[in-house]
Amino acid sequence: MDEIVSIITSAVLFLAIMVIFTKERLDYISFTLLSAVIACFIAGITFDVGFTEFIAYIEFEPIFFIICMQIIVAIMEEQNIFRWIVLKTIHWTKADHRKFFFLICFMASMTSAIISDITVIIIFVPVVIQACKILKINPAPYLFGLSFTINIGSVYTPFSSAENILIANAFSLNFNYFLLNFSLVVIPTLIYTLFLIDFTMLRKQKAPPESYKKILLDIMNPSITIVNKKKFVFNSIYFVGIIFALIIIPEAYLVAVVGAVIMCLLNRKNFTDILLKTDLKVITFFIGIFLLMGTMQINGTFIILGDLIDNFISDNALIAAITILLMISVLSGFLAQVPTALVFITLMQNIYGIEQVPNIVIMAIILGINIGSNFLPQGAASDLITLNLAEKNDVSDFNYKSLLKYGSMMTLIHIGVSIIYLTLYSLIIP
Repeated sequence: MDEIVSIITSAVLFLAIMVIFTKERLDYISFTLLSAVIACFIAGITFDVGFTEFIAYIEFEPIFFIICMQIIVAIMEEQNIFRWIVLKTIHWTKADHRKFFFLICFMASMTSAIISDITVIIIFVPVVIQACKILKINPAPYLFGLSFTINIGSVYTPFSSAENILIANAFSLNFNYFLLNFSLVVIPTLIYTLFLIDFTMLRKQKAPPESYKKILLDIMNPSITIVNKKKFVFNSIYFVGIIFALIIIPEAYLVAVVGAVIMCLLNRKNFTDILLKTDLKVITFFIGIFLLMGTMQINGTFIILGDLIDNFISDNALIAAITILLMISVLSGFLAQVPTALVFITLMQNIYGIEQVPNIVIMAIILGINIGSNFLPQGAASDLITLNLAEKNDVSDFNYKSLLKYGSMMTLIHIGVSIIYLTLYSLIIP
């Protein structure tokens, strides 16, 4: 009876967290920590488990990686390096509105493969809206382009998002794995997505007059972002070095830790001061989720869920992968991505065995967790931020209703293409 109480408590609290996480006004951090304490207390008494055993369930490697990458990005942002890239993109296109659309969305997508989608949105969206207003054109197609392509770019590397970091850590995946397995789906998906938006939205807009283009190029000069040229160049080169190190060295968290410490020392920054500027809410949330999921491991919740889902999972790896892709895509649209990723990582390891999960199933998890979030606007924090920025800047055509309409349609297309890709992949590489 006590075991059932522990199982129900952990499961209910976990589901509540997944829902509350998508509610912007609720303090999901406090609820997550409180839930973890309650679940650990009940499981500890029921199964005679001590504090140290719960701590063992916390995955410290991805936590260290996320903290240190945030520190690196924070220093980069102080030097306006990413903002310089955005403004430089405008000048490369000579303010041609269609060239600007394709290039800015491509740059945003590739940037989201390196830094978090939220950071990309915060950097790109305000500049794009301002540029469109100067050109007297509707920013909505550009915001749709950014929203849809950023999720595509997030598929491309093991360090693009918290979800990918967790998946890569669980299945020991490196940069080469992502590059080899997803290049043939990421690049084509990015291209046809942009052309679909161009065909259905952008081509309807009239090209802005040359006088407006000249005003934009004069106002948005990339050189105005450079405060200290020496530091700007040095940190840019250093960041590229860190990316190459992440590609070459398998222990990504060590690269991030060493890279962050050295970057702070070379920039004469106090590590603690920069640390306080990072999003510690994410780390706190992770710790709470890891502890709560630890109780679900101890009380057997995942065994029950595994047996239940196993009934729907075919012995055929491809059919199993497609089933998991659909399940995760739908859940990612309605619920928080990080808990969804953690649940399916654990379930697949329980069903197949650790280090026995078929490669095509792992690919389905990665694709589903990244592309499914556009089903509903609340499925991705980056979409909610974009909606907020659009509302503040009176972009009326980009709202919840329009994002729900076009986002769900685009997600269905992406899922369909992902299923085709997984099918072809399984035929070529059995």
